[in-house]
Amino acid sequence: MRPPILFLALAFGVGLWAGLDPFALPGAALWGTALPVAAAGIWLAGRAPLGAAIGVMGVAGTLWGTAARRERDATCAGRWGREAGNGNRETVAAAVRLIDPVSSQGGVVDAEALPGRCGGPLRLRWPGEHVARGGTQWVVAGRWSGVADRGVLVVRRLIQLEATPRGRGAVRDALAARSAGLFGARAPIVNALVFAPNASLDPDIRERYVRSGLAHLLSISGLHVGFLAAWLALLLRKLHLAPGPRFAAMVLLLAGYLWLLGLPPPAVRAGAMLVLAEIARLRQRVVAPRGTIALSALGVLLADPFALRSVGAWLSVAGIAAVIWADRACARERRVVRLVAPALAATLLTAPISAFTFGTVAPIGVLANLVAIPLAGLAVPGLVLALALSWLMTSLARLVAGGAGLGLALLDLVASTAAAVPGGHVVMVAGWAAAGLWAGVALVAWWLWRSPRRPWLIAARVAFVTTILVATSLRDVVGLDACRCLTVHFLDVGQGDAAALRTPNGRWIVIDAGPRTPESDAGRRIVVPFLRRQGASRVAVAVATHGDADHLGGMPAVVEAFDPELVLEPGEPLGRPLYLEFLARVEESDARWHPARAGDRIELDGVTLEVLSPDSLWMALPLDVNEHGVVLRVSYGAVRLLFQADAGLPVEARLAGRVGAVELLKVGHHGSRSATSDGWLDELAPHEAVISVGRHNRYGHPTPEVLARLAAHGITVLRTDEGGTITFSTDGHGARLRSHHD
Repeated sequence: MRPPILFLALAFGVGLWAGLDPFALPGAALWGTALPVAAAGIWLAGRAPLGAAIGVMGVAGTLWGTAARRERDATCAGRWGREAGNGNRETVAAAVRLIDPVSSQGGVVDAEALPGRCGGPLRLRWPGEHVARGGTQWVVAGRWSGVADRGVLVVRRLIQLEATPRGRGAVRDALAARSAGLFGARAPIVNALVFAPNASLDPDIRERYVRSGLAHLLSISGLHVGFLAAWLALLLRKLHLAPGPRFAAMVLLLAGYLWLLGLPPPAVRAGAMLVLAEIARLRQRVVAPRGTIALSALGVLLADPFALRSVGAWLSVAGIAAVIWADRACARERRVVRLVAPALAATLLTAPISAFTFGTVAPIGVLANLVAIPLAGLAVPGLVLALALSWLMTSLARLVAGGAGLGLALLDLVASTAAAVPGGHVVMVAGWAAAGLWAGVALVAWWLWRSPRRPWLIAARVAFVTTILVATSLRDVVGLDACRCLTVHFLDVGQGDAAALRTPNGRWIVIDAGPRTPESDAGRRIVVPFLRRQGASRVAVAVATHGDADHLGGMPAVVEAFDPELVLEPGEPLGRPLYLEFLARVEESDARWHPARAGDRIELDGVTLEVLSPDSLWMALPLDVNEHGVVLRVSYGAVRLLFQADAGLPVEARLAGRVGAVELLKVGHHGSRSATSDGWLDELAPHEAVISVGRHNRYGHPTPEVLARLAAHGITVLRTDEGGTITFSTDGHGARLRSHHD
């Protein structure tokens, strides 16, 4: 497999992307994809046959991607995602077979829609208090949220069709039961390491592994397949099987394991590389590693075209390519260099992908992986062995589980230690800017590595890079004649609220911090990176308007990261786990906690925060938590802003006549019909209104009635779902007022 296979795989991938999403690349039609790729191939190789082959692969990728997209549109997820994009959010129903068991806590679970009007894989948000076994059949009904690739069916009603587990779900259900019996409270992490790639884990555990650079261990990938393949090869050799039967046994066992996992692209890539390497060994051929990677990636794309959109697949291919390159490039270096180089190269090459998608990079993972990977290499096969023995010899299985559990505890200790290292985990705003920065870091590292080994030359290049870093770091320094303004950023956190206010003296106020779900924390992913990018080192005031997850969800992360001086919240005793976690974070910080009540005033650098609601009498009424939320009026000079949170018509009626005119209104409850009455708008008379709302949200926010009322009052409406983060700035007199989408 010579280097041209890499060009062919890239051409197929470019064409495939164009076929899956014709609008992803400008002019990504048949000729617009095939001809440039063919020309690039001719230029790279200087050979017309190779260029023609690359052009053919580009065309093939386009046709294959188009066919895959049409097939996906016929599935339940594809059809409902398309309908949601067209504004149709009616209740949908399907008969499904669960892939994994569901506990009484509910959560996100993978399922397979049974053939009928539509079929295919589905992701469900299962309601709490409904235990279900993997492999059982159900009829579920609910609202579809999101698009086809990242959508989820929020289940509201369900009926069990068949109680007997079948198929892959039945095997996973049995394994989950054995895991719970052997490992108890640690069963979820065991499942995530062995057979359930999308297992629901405690957010603290997942966050610990992310901050330590070990998140890849919690997502079954090529590393796990490699561990099992290595131990399997050792076992088969001990059985003294001939090469042919040994190869056949390995292929069958690997195929069975990949089927159990659900054929995730990273694991399939690893399995393909292992099979190719074994075939080359049997035929006594030397195989170029880059050819093996390219061919395995090509095979994955042929089997599952949508793997091209899988972040795990990108990270898997980039990581293994970096490891192979570093191992070859450092073959003659000292032992310490050979030990560190693969982890460092993998971190640098995957950093732009991770920064673009998640906004996080963990440099500490370079060191943490040196300890964690050998531990995982012992623990993961031990976990598999314990589960396998549980069907044969329970006492021996418990003994093995104890040893593997010790390895698991040591692995968690490594993650905890690495996560606590200051600066070991870098958080940015996810997107092209973050990816570009880390791509630049990788290029600088490559440039320094490739420089001649002359101390003076290396020192000169390091000095040059340092100069560039210092110069760019000072580009945002504010002069003495700069505007002493109040700047408010309404952050785009999806279906939730989050606002960051910067006072004229550069201190920060945070009002809500967006939603948190098992898959995403807007506080860690958006609010904290935004504040750090703005240079914030501490938050002066953090306001949690009320206890709903779309407002409070990200606040524990903000409190943990910035140790606010003061925390305001309604003080309504809620038994929700999220609220209790928030209180625990406040207790751990140095923050002063205060229950917000009407009449409270906070002055900070000329900015005044006035609490208009709730008061103690209002809190005693049996109202929805939204109506007990903190309503704030923010004043700077002659300019006033109103933050209504999710307060609705009852609060508006109660505050009528006591608020006065404002320049800007943060519309209540994301534009729900339960708020923003005509009388309220008559009194406030805002020039502009901000609606913080998620794209394609299942609630239908903002409602046409509210938009019509705002338009009738001549109010300019700015929405986060249409233009992203909204910035409002004023010098207090209106002379330097601006409001725009970032």
